Amino acid sequence: MQPTEGLVVVVFVSSLTPPEPPKTTALQNLVAQPHRLFFFAGVVNGVLFVALLGLHYAGLLSLHVSVGLYHAYAMTFIVFTQFFAGFLLTTFPRYLSRPSASPKAYLPIAWLMNGGGLLFIALSFVSEMALVAPMLVILAGYVKLCLLLLDFQTKSTVTNKTDTTWMLRAFALGLVGQLLFIADLFIPAYSLALGVSFYLYLFFIVLIVSQKMMPFFAANTIIGYTMNKSKHFLLLVFVALILKVVLEALNMNAFVADSALFSIITYELLKWRLPFRKSPAILWVLFLSIWWVPVGFGLFVVQDFSALVGHSIYLEKSPLHALALGYFTTVLVGFGTRVILGHSGRTPKADAYAVTLFGLIQAMALIRIIAGIFPQFGYLHAVLTVAVLWIVVFGLWSKRYIHILFEK
Repeated sequence: MQPTEGLVVVVFVSSLTPPEPPKTTALQNLVAQPHRLFFFAGVVNGVLFVALLGLHYAGLLSLHVSVGLYHAYAMTFIVFTQFFAGFLLTTFPRYLSRPSASPKAYLPIAWLMNGGGLLFIALSFVSEMALVAPMLVILAGYVKLCLLLLDFQTKSTVTNKTDTTWMLRAFALGLVGQLLFIADLFIPAYSLALGVSFYLYLFFIVLIVSQKMMPFFAANTIIGYTMNKSKHFLLLVFVALILKVVLEALNMNAFVADSALFSIITYELLKWRLPFRKSPAILWVLFLSIWWVPVGFGLFVVQDFSALVGHSIYLEKSPLHALALGYFTTVLVGFGTRVILGHSGRTPKADAYAVTLFGLIQAMALIRIIAGIFPQFGYLHAVLTVAVLWIVVFGLWSKRYIHILFEK
């Protein structure tokens, strides 16, 4: 009897011991949340595409496609889009009080975008026409992303959907931009494709997120700060952006549109009174980033006005890179750092290491801007320096933060 009773006791006690949770692999952790997967893919693609572009400029390899198509399309729809897909798939459910997206919903998007991206790289060494196939694959992933965001919107019962509605409009215009890039392989449509994709999609989506989150972060961090945003800010910017895209597509001077954008955005930023001095580094680097927008459109105004008065000042792509490197990249790294730390249970902060990275981004933007304004002083060397700095920045950022994406 005693051995039997002992066995019963053992069995009873063991039944009270909770089973150990199953161990997860690093890959399973990476795909467990959308920001992890898309941030990682964005970093890998960003380094890869810029490295190949730098090698092309250095004459060490030859792309069989136009640099404009390769650079503009890849950075917009393969690199930057993935970062903002990760950010929005994390924040959209919060904006709209909906459950988070499941891996089943976003994994096909990631496979299509990144599979298409790898195919895009491979076929860039073949011919431009061969790029139709990867661009269609990426387009399919992008459509699934748009439908997933739209599903959050339509099923939400929150009353204020203003910002998310604007985001969906910007994503819809990104779809138009992709179709125009594909059409450009058959009929000339590059100028319109670039304008729609860069301004009405990429710039506008970054601006929408900025005007929603930056004053919000300030109000929740700095005692005494109150948000003071204009009701029709996004509508005014949107109309001015459409005018700019149309004028540039028609090869007309965009002075009116650029002046309007410079004035509207500068006035709005002054109205916000973002508290630089009172803010921790993780915030003031974001506040700094958005002031690259008046710089970019200010350069456009100078270029446009000089052409109107007959003393054309050609700034090459300096205004675009003030926006793409100064604004987009700083926002990308700033929001990316904040999301990675916050969603891993760490306190979002920027120490000296992170602030140094932000400083390198500002230097990268300045070098590229100056190279466009004064191309006679080593334009190619400046472009290659910027490419190296881009890789260094994301390499150092990855060293500090990417491992967190693989943690449980």
